[in-house]
Amino acid sequence: MNRIADSAIALALVVLACLAPLPASGLILSSRGNHPVPDAGWPEGALAMANFESRIGWWEGPPFGGGESHFLFCGNTEGFKDALAVFAAIRAPALDLVIHDGPYEDGILKEKVDWAFTVWVPASWHRLYNNPKTTFGAGSPNFRRPVDPPRLDVYIGGEGGVDWAKVKVPANLHVRDERASASGVDLSGGSVIQGEFYDMGTGKPVSGVHLLVDKVSWQAGPKPHWDHERVAEAVSDASGRARIDKVPAGGIRVTVTADGYAPRRLSQRTLARAEHLKFTVELAKAATIRGTVTDTAGQPIKGAKVRTSTEMALNGLGYDDGRHYEPPDEWSAVTDDGGRFELTGLPVGYAQLFATAEGYHFKDSLTIYDVPATNVVLQLARAGSIHVAVTDQEGKPLSRYEGHEILVEVEPKGGSKVGSWGGSTKVKDDGTFEFNNVPPGEYRIISRPNPSNSNRQYAPEQVVTVTPGDRTNVKVVYE
Repeated sequence: MNRIADSAIALALVVLACLAPLPASGLILSSRGNHPVPDAGWPEGALAMANFESRIGWWEGPPFGGGESHFLFCGNTEGFKDALAVFAAIRAPALDLVIHDGPYEDGILKEKVDWAFTVWVPASWHRLYNNPKTTFGAGSPNFRRPVDPPRLDVYIGGEGGVDWAKVKVPANLHVRDERASASGVDLSGGSVIQGEFYDMGTGKPVSGVHLLVDKVSWQAGPKPHWDHERVAEAVSDASGRARIDKVPAGGIRVTVTADGYAPRRLSQRTLARAEHLKFTVELAKAATIRGTVTDTAGQPIKGAKVRTSTEMALNGLGYDDGRHYEPPDEWSAVTDDGGRFELTGLPVGYAQLFATAEGYHFKDSLTIYDVPATNVVLQLARAGSIHVAVTDQEGKPLSRYEGHEILVEVEPKGGSKVGSWGGSTKVKDDGTFEFNNVPPGEYRIISRPNPSNSNRQYAPEQVVTVTPGDRTNVKVVYE
């Protein structure tokens, strides 16, 4: 595959939980048309489905390694029946067929789609979600789970090309019908959200759980943030059940709170049409971690911010309150004069912690602490900084190149690994950016526009050395 000619590279700013809390680039590759793709390491038979003749495009994600490919198709009933036969011939432990109400427009390529094929490279899934050396991705429902089966999503109605009444489903497929007509509830007034809540420690139903629905919208102003507006609420009964009807379309966030339990986010999504959402949820009791933050000489550090970087409940799976990377972070605290901190409302189970203070870096982001815990000691060491200035060959500051924003990436000279410091961000309007609280060591500085050609070097790579307490100045010149 010619990724230079056929693929557009899109980079989104996200946060690497296993590295330092810097914005980092997540790579998504996409391509339009039906130029054949090679086997990326998929189950037997998946390549024939990926290259089925009516394909209109594809894209690959997620960030941090890729491995999940989405192939998009348009066609009529006969074309879908042929595609269904190809899909059913894939050799995998399971095959999923999901039926949706149409019409559907893919969010990446912005194209109308009649059916879509999604398949994972199993090795990529396991590296991302099942590596026992890291808890990165703990907040994902995929964490510590078997690989998702190859999946075919078909969209019926809304002038779609597939007449479902004429389709016969092969016996070896697992079918899930998510159309409104199959939900068994009245969706004429909007979406319906149901929840069943159980105590994770006892398995008993939990009454008095507040099921909350907020309307959310992203505000990209000078201080980008999510806006939240409560639109609905219900409280679970003695059987642990709650239900909300007539939820309006648009972006929503579904969370739960209950006295004595850690809060939990269930979903954040966009409702393009009325849906029936059902959640079966285990809630963890709330607990506290107490400790101190010191420097390498054992002296307490006042004003250090401590937060959880990963939260896992008793079952060893992620437990997300949904507020981790947007203020206020409910599971964070600032140390007092004695360097002491207290994190409350955490789920009983396990947590990784992260501490920051100006001029310091955190030495141990991988330790997993029990929750609850007392007398935890977190140590910070002196750090340096990297100041990057991007210019053209005449010395004029650059924040964009060939019409695209410019990114600067920093990674350890020997390559990134779990627990190492690194990340990337777009430069400011004046062509500069300051990476602060950088651990001492050698780093590679790489810059490119977003999107960019993956095989083109826009500016020479550089290797710099960061020392404690010093600022390292780097000039990046675009050729």
